[in-house]
Amino acid sequence: MLCAAVAIAAVAILASRRNMNKGDHYTLYIGGYGKAAVKCVFNAKSMENSISRDFKARHPSYLLTVDSPMRVYGVSESGARSGVWGYMDNSLDQSLGDVKDGGVDACYLAYFNNHLLTAGYGKGSIGVYPLDTAGNIMPASQIVNFPSAGGVSRLHMVKVLTAPQTGNNYLLATDKGCDRVYFFRIAETEKGLRLRQCDSAFISTPKGYGPRHMEFSKDGKFMYLLCETSGMILVYTIKEVDGNIILHQIQEAVSDKKKAGASADIHLSPDGKFLYSSNRRGKDGIAIFKTSEDGTITRIAYQVTLQWPRSFAISPDGDFMFVCCQKYKAVQIFRIDKSSGYLANTGKMIMFPDLEPSCILVRNN
Repeated sequence: MLCAAVAIAAVAILASRRNMNKGDHYTLYIGGYGKAAVKCVFNAKSMENSISRDFKARHPSYLLTVDSPMRVYGVSESGARSGVWGYMDNSLDQSLGDVKDGGVDACYLAYFNNHLLTAGYGKGSIGVYPLDTAGNIMPASQIVNFPSAGGVSRLHMVKVLTAPQTGNNYLLATDKGCDRVYFFRIAETEKGLRLRQCDSAFISTPKGYGPRHMEFSKDGKFMYLLCETSGMILVYTIKEVDGNIILHQIQEAVSDKKKAGASADIHLSPDGKFLYSSNRRGKDGIAIFKTSEDGTITRIAYQVTLQWPRSFAISPDGDFMFVCCQKYKAVQIFRIDKSSGYLANTGKMIMFPDLEPSCILVRNN
């Protein structure tokens, strides 16, 4: 198994785990390019970590967890063998299915009302996968295909937005290849969940920007869109008008000053005071921004990381950032100064000999 070969930058880990108190540690779920995703326990006091189990899958590049009962789902970017898989998150190796998607090469996964929703990078599509009462993955109930419009459609992210005024639910999807963000209403029907494209349909970014990942403010009033190719962050106000999502751009800010064309991930701090984005290929690192009440952002710092920082996650308490440095085959660990937003390198990392980490989830225990 992968855990037998994982190199961990700490010793006497099992003994330290027995001495942990509640609140001292986090559970990390790490996916990537290899033969399994990994569950890891990180002790915030000793800065030690241990692998607790593997979830066998082909190139499990993106993951999510679902509670009650605790489950782990992921996508496999594996060409003709790509698809969606799941496991119960316990000591047993209990599979919840491995459903093929016909070479769609899903690279992102969202959850809503007992359904999984995927962003297909290989064929530019959204897949809707119902779960049964036990959490097993059923065949796709809906596939939404996107036309090539000024480029080859490459869906990179799907994200659920709940409108603050009405409580209506929408799905937004980024199309890196066609420089678009699409809008769908999420409808509950007798036959299950259905996606229905809004009349507003989509917005276009400037040509060649390559919209990749997005983040919403907690109050649902603003969207921060990280564009991979241009290295820019586009800031929008969000409004709901007659069942449609309307975005209005209010700012454009630089994430990647080197213009290396490989910006990757974007997240707000739990308190919403700071925005972070990762940049690869040039000066690898994390751009740090301070947010304002009007939704605009101000760049305040840049933290250099190891090679190819792709996905990153902030602990729910806002104390730590865990960065997947894909080409270095490591997760790098930073401490966050909550007052300034700055990152401090702890010097600790989790290293993998045969996994290129591309996704990480963090949960408090």
